[in-house]
Amino acid sequence: MNRKIVATDATTVTVSGKQNYIRNFSMGDTAVYHAKDSKSLPALEKLPFLRKFSGILLHDHETALYHFGTGHAECNIHIIRYLRKNTEETGNGWPGEMTRLLCGMNKEGKELISRGTHSFPSETIKHYEGQYGRLIQKGRGKNRETQHRYAGQEEQALLNRMEKYSANHLLFLHDFDVPFDDNISERDLRKAKNSQKMAGGFRKESRNEMYCAILTVIETLKKRKMGTIENLRELFLGTLAIF
Repeated sequence: MNRKIVATDATTVTVSGKQNYIRNFSMGDTAVYHAKDSKSLPALEKLPFLRKFSGILLHDHETALYHFGTGHAECNIHIIRYLRKNTEETGNGWPGEMTRLLCGMNKEGKELISRGTHSFPSETIKHYEGQYGRLIQKGRGKNRETQHRYAGQEEQALLNRMEKYSANHLLFLHDFDVPFDDNISERDLRKAKNSQKMAGGFRKESRNEMYCAILTVIETLKKRKMGTIENLRELFLGTLAIF
């Protein structure tokens, strides 16, 4: 609850033959998992954490999440995947330029952080934001020349999204506490994804909920470099203090 920034993601699971989800919230030394039947706003509103959280949520452009928190950062690795897909489908060059721009920003930011700097100079931010905007306009010009109708529609939707949510994609420029991507959340979901590949799903929703509760405890203990067996014993005895 007191974190400035929390990353979140969701992966599909099968429960009694139907599609459900496991959603996680990750940052630093904590990973929390929830069993949900959908990604919809009504489903998210049932999560007490989201109703009370007042920080920044980092996610893969889940628009329902914009109803929660006080700020939002979008995962740039996620958008880079769409840019690469667009290049493959349209042959246009602007997505490659945008990818290089975003990666260049991230690289320079990491170098500044390694030197103890806490933010980009204002003139650098203005320069990068100007480059971002010019590439969006270049993309719109190329989009009018895109011949394949379906690819052109997808490209236009991508451009609209990147322009509308530009402040969310570039929030890491203004605040070095904001990660460039939400890979921490994706990594923490990997165990749940691998489990589904092996087990194939759950027979009951309650089993999914139990799995999420167990995963929350074990993965958080691991992140905090606390012994799993001895702390699980303390949890059952009611003496574990971290939850």
